[in-house]
Amino acid sequence: MTVSKSLQHLTRIAILSALCVVLRYAFASLPNVQPITAIFLISSVSLGLTDSISIMAITMLVSSFLMGFGPWVFWQILSFALILCLWKWLLYPLTKVLKFGKINEVVPQALLAGMMGIVYGVVIDSFYAFIYSMPWWTYVLAGASFNLAHALSTILFYPLILPILRRFYHEKSF
Repeated sequence: MTVSKSLQHLTRIAILSALCVVLRYAFASLPNVQPITAIFLISSVSLGLTDSISIMAITMLVSSFLMGFGPWVFWQILSFALILCLWKWLLYPLTKVLKFGKINEVVPQALLAGMMGIVYGVVIDSFYAFIYSMPWWTYVLAGASFNLAHALSTILFYPLILPILRRFYHEKSF
């Protein structure tokens, strides 16, 4: 990789991370309404898993300085990394293999991306239940409405963000 290519690569990660930090901060007043989940999922397919995890980790670390830093940041990074792996290796390829008739492939992708919002919530709730030695079901039940909000917002944002990021990823001059 040449110096100019590696600089372009790092710049792309930095710009997407900055965008995600701004979006996370902008949507902070709406609990669990997060366009960044859709960005992370799309990035894992377009840029690769390593770059997507880098974007996600930088986003979570930098935004935590604005929104509050604590041990939960580590669990957020770990939970997002888990769903990114699940998305990249299982669910996204599944949408390419299965044929959904006349339905555009973005629809099942958006629905599965929304499911990743619920999976993220259950995973992070499980970590918290373990840390605080609480019954698992109490955390999952208490967070169900937040996980549903995360899922619905991801379903909404995925098809809106996908064409924008496709252009960004395939831009020749970048």
